[in-house]
Amino acid sequence: MSDIVKGIGNLFASIAEIFKGIFSTIFDVIRGIFVTIFNLFQGAINAVIGLVKETFNLAEGAVGFIIGNFFILGALAAAYFGYQYIQQRQGKRPAPISKTLTGKAQ
Repeated sequence: MSDIVKGIGNLFASIAEIFKGIFSTIFDVIRGIFVTIFNLFQGAINAVIGLVKETFNLAEGAVGFIIGNFFILGALAAAYFGYQYIQQRQGKRPAPISKTLTGKAQ
């Protein structure tokens, strides 16, 4: 009779393990869905933050490029006007650029 009692006890333990496994699986699936949704929103937020950072980096690089070229162009203009000034001080009159380009210099 003790074997029958052990067998019935094992049967109920097996049924309890089956229900425990079913509930555990359902819980893990629901938890996986919530984790997936959370990770999706977290990834979207990180993507937006990264896009904003890269936009600022791009703008910073563009501003630096423009400022750098502005000073180079300013230096070239200063050199040209300095050359014109020196030529006038020495009594030489170079033809204006507009007349030189059209070929009407006299």
